[in-house]
Amino acid sequence: MRRLSLAIVAFFSLCGAAVAAQAAAPTAPAQRTMTVAAGQATTIPLNGSAREIVVGDPQIADVSVVNDRTLVILGKRVGVTTLFAFDAQGRSLAGGQVLVTDVSADAVTVQRGAAASAYACESRCIALTASEPTTAPSTPGQP
Repeated sequence: MRRLSLAIVAFFSLCGAAVAAQAAAPTAPAQRTMTVAAGQATTIPLNGSAREIVVGDPQIADVSVVNDRTLVILGKRVGVTTLFAFDAQGRSLAGGQVLVTDVSADAVTVQRGAAASAYACESRCIALTASEPTTAPSTPGQP
């Protein structure tokens, strides 16, 4: 009976130690998708001091370090890449996909048939792009 009691106490002690170790371990931040327009920039605040910054494809996005807790992502060309920031112990401070688009999130696209126009709108709208519908050249004698 004494052995059974010791085994039960040991089991619960190990369970408690495992729970305490798991609670004390820092958790990595959730990976997210960060969107920025080509030619635009956005800031990323960090929960700790960054020591190492990794960008998957520096031709799509670039990163500047403002200080040890703030990054600026610059969209260079349309595409998807990844970004990770690590502290001195190698723990992840930020990470995820960087989606670089051809227009900003504040843009509106108006589709009229095959023609599309993009506008940036704040107090008033300014045309960003416009495309004309493509038509097939007509052959003489055919409608």
